[in-house]
Amino acid sequence: MKQFELKDLVFRRSERFTLEIDELSVTRGEKVAVVGPNGSGKTTLLRLLSFLEQPDSWTRLLFRGQPYAAGRMDRIGVGFLKQEPLLFRGSVAENLAYPLKLRRLASSEIRKRVGAMATRLELADLTWEGAHRLSVGEQRRVALGRVLMADPDILLLDEPMAHLDAHSSAVMEEVFLKAEQTLLLTTHDVHLAHRVGSRVLTLNGGRLSTSLSLNALRGEVREGRFLADPGLDIPLPAAVAPAGDGPVTLILDPRRVVIQPQPGEPLPASGIPPASGSEELLRGHVASVREQGDDVWLEVDCGRRLAAIMSRAEYEEKGLNLHQVVVLSWPPEAMEVS
Repeated sequence: MKQFELKDLVFRRSERFTLEIDELSVTRGEKVAVVGPNGSGKTTLLRLLSFLEQPDSWTRLLFRGQPYAAGRMDRIGVGFLKQEPLLFRGSVAENLAYPLKLRRLASSEIRKRVGAMATRLELADLTWEGAHRLSVGEQRRVALGRVLMADPDILLLDEPMAHLDAHSSAVMEEVFLKAEQTLLLTTHDVHLAHRVGSRVLTLNGGRLSTSLSLNALRGEVREGRFLADPGLDIPLPAAVAPAGDGPVTLILDPRRVVIQPQPGEPLPASGIPPASGSEELLRGHVASVREQGDDVWLEVDCGRRLAAIMSRAEYEEKGLNLHQVVVLSWPPEAMEVS
């Protein structure tokens, strides 16, 4: 069953920002992560899905199979964790108990459930502490617990790991991984998105895409070429080049970026000239390597850091290593301009 179905949805916050979702559907039990920079529309999307904002227009907008009706949508079962949630002035236990008291559960049952949730979120030693005396990470865990105590079947999580300590992040991530609810999570952290999400989408400039936002480069188009400091000069194929010149964001899908080692070649001191006389190749050196499941994530310093994702088998076959000089290339379909 589809929890959400959106088609041609438009929300205009102002003349400077418009959120446009061509198509999006979320199936019951699915975990969807949405990545993107500040101002890309991530929070706005969650507010629309929780019916705290009203879209300006849409072709299709269904929630649990029912058409959208402004001001009359049943939000029962939707839990929304804001990036900066507000806690009540009471204790951790009182915050966790609040949704259960609204349902008028017996005191003994409330105590039992509060204890179980406090243990799950590693807050058992803080149950009777004032919520406002806790650290940011502890407060975020309390806020998550309060949302979960309402027993939602849909979780909307707005940057839940932002500015958290490592321990709180690990505790919350474990909860998300084991969650049986439908989950939509927004984050800047692409690695987190891929660990938690069964599907990862990108919001950039109010537009949704399946490309990853690791390589989101701000620059400008001049005569069909993308230019950005320091020294990036990338030809744009006709299929993605905008009609006119001006500022744009260029996204390169890291899973389509091809890395070829250049053994024995020193990195030129003059920046990032094209390699082998080809305008479509950039030269740089491997600046970081990180294993992520069965994949290897690399950053190549070409003046700007560009990311590439490949299988561990391909990484080993090419004999790549840290600080190695490499050449980058990509097919036209790896490029997206907005």
